[in-house]
Amino acid sequence: MSSHPSPVPGFGTDGIRGVANAELTPEVVLALGRAAARTLGGGRFLVGRDTRRSGSLLFAALAAGLTAEGADVVDLGVLPTPGLAFESATLGLPGAMISASHNPYADNGVKFFSAGGRKLPDALESSIEAQYQVLLTVAASNHAGQAPTGAGVGVITDGGQARRNYGAAMMTALEGRNLRGLKVVLDCANGAASQVAPEVVAALGA
Repeated sequence: MSSHPSPVPGFGTDGIRGVANAELTPEVVLALGRAAARTLGGGRFLVGRDTRRSGSLLFAALAAGLTAEGADVVDLGVLPTPGLAFESATLGLPGAMISASHNPYADNGVKFFSAGGRKLPDALESSIEAQYQVLLTVAASNHAGQAPTGAGVGVITDGGQARRNYGAAMMTALEGRNLRGLKVVLDCANGAASQVAPEVVAALGA
């Protein structure tokens, strides 16, 4: 546990780095995401991360900032930095890698790539930094330095199995019967069952 507020990290030659949840707080990364979207555009944005425990925390904050400014976030999950750069080059989209490379375990960072998987030009990086500083007016003072770091931070896990479990339960309700030979129209109206319902009906043979 940190006993005093840490300074807000600034930009370096390799993006921004600091102790996750002490220097590199959710407020800081939220502002960073908003600044990146304002500078690089509000289209699709790729985000990858390494295996550090704080990766999902910072992904959530960065994604919130990007989407708050109208960008659509594509979560690439855990992959190496060159993997993000490759996907950025393939799709022609900007991206961000959440990683602190060789830094200690409690650290993390955010490195941006321009569309095409290249390092940001200095002018664009300066523009992001300027926007970021404007958006950070109260972020540092709001985080009093009492948050956990390192192994103490929480994580976000993939709960995608829940949809498959629910779908399987729905299919067992038919007690071995199926829908083969039927043509079914589903009007899901963008509801919460709009993903699971078509999967279940198709799996039952309709």
